[in-house]
Amino acid sequence: MRRVVTHNEAETRALARSIAATLRPGSIVALSGELGTGKTALVRGICEHFGCLGQVSSPTFTIVNEYSGTADIAHCDLYRIEKPGDLWETGLLDIMSGERIVIIEWAERAAAALPFPRLEILCDYGDGETDRVYAIHEADAEHASLLAAQGRMEASR
Repeated sequence: MRRVVTHNEAETRALARSIAATLRPGSIVALSGELGTGKTALVRGICEHFGCLGQVSSPTFTIVNEYSGTADIAHCDLYRIEKPGDLWETGLLDIMSGERIVIIEWAERAAAALPFPRLEILCDYGDGETDRVYAIHEADAEHASLLAAQGRMEASR
């Protein structure tokens, strides 16, 4: 796991552009963290890398936004998902089987349904007002999911 601290949105977007350079069609990026921890800023940076920045907005109410650039991107926001069965209604499971890059905010709400391999990024507040901390983890069949552990912690609260 890699830990990165950014001090403003510009640094967060630069981090996201470097992450984007490693993504390919079919990649899954699972973002998790509280409101305001930089999830959408990461999406903007990834989309900037692929030439579709002007299109980015958080799909909290639509659940999924799709962007086209040098790669096709599906941007999903699961904030409003309350139970696993709601995932079927979003079309997320079909979206993940395509040839686009899929970026999922609030991914901990669907951790059990997300395929491996996937890039997990846990977003958190840093020490300063604009500081953000990102834990970046490649999850696959051999490397346990951080999202699943986080989901279990939240369920026990």
